[in-house]
Amino acid sequence: MKVTVLGSQGAIPKAGLFSSSLLLNVSNTNILIDCCEGAQFQLRKNKIKLSKIEIILISHAHGDHYFGLIGLISTLSLMKRDKKLTLFCPLSVLKIVQAHLKFSKMNLSYELEMKVLNNQSRINILENNQFSIYAFPLKHSIYTNGFLIKEKEKKRKLILEKALEKNIDKIYYNKLTKKENVINNDGVEIDYKDVTKPGEKPKAFAYCSDTAYFDELINYIKGVDLLYCETTFLEKDKDKADLTLHSTSKDAATLAKKGRVKKLLIGHFSSRYDDNNDFITEVASLFENVIISEEGKKIDV
Repeated sequence: MKVTVLGSQGAIPKAGLFSSSLLLNVSNTNILIDCCEGAQFQLRKNKIKLSKIEIILISHAHGDHYFGLIGLISTLSLMKRDKKLTLFCPLSVLKIVQAHLKFSKMNLSYELEMKVLNNQSRINILENNQFSIYAFPLKHSIYTNGFLIKEKEKKRKLILEKALEKNIDKIYYNKLTKKENVINNDGVEIDYKDVTKPGEKPKAFAYCSDTAYFDELINYIKGVDLLYCETTFLEKDKDKADLTLHSTSKDAATLAKKGRVKKLLIGHFSSRYDDNNDFITEVASLFENVIISEEGKKIDV
């Protein structure tokens, strides 16, 4: 599981920087989380093929989180994409996309599956053999979701020496890694645990878009390997954060600490600040394992 930062800024991007957007690769599936203005340029710059994006998650209908969406949808059609693209978004964003497609008379070359998010609690929105995606409500000025992406338990690893010692035909190796007992060449049942070991530990990533801090949020992100949490404001401007329902650096650090996450990625910085490293300083006073969002940065979850 790996995250690529496409944009690090808040609603007003700085020159050469972009509003919030991330690309998550999980089990070789590319998931775009929020789609800032210029997202497709950032994807190309970071050598991520547009055609490889399979899922898009839009947290809410503020422009800095979806202004790049219609452009990306259009470009994919011009590229003659023929693979389905799945979009999860609030009803408001869905209507905006539908209006554009209608009035531009655009007939997409691919199936755009749009699924509306209207949940008031954490729900499972996608499930496959490799991972699960959950949406959970945030506390912002309009309806907003965060997202949790969790890998499924991975296949066990075969211990070849032990498999050979147990006289197991190699056609059964794959079954063993799937926790299935097999019969060896001597007619003896072999317990998969005797010839395999646990695979890589499944990872979890949580994305908290625009939100004020609230205690229930801890339950949604508890124990994840990497938490992205917006930090629009420094603590000195907490009054502005409270007014606009955003988080401060201290809020993000508190959430990470109480949620016992392993790493914290911060972003969505207000353009009023000259040095984003001030956010690192404030967060690190409460939670040490913090990473600052920078365009093009790649983070292993």
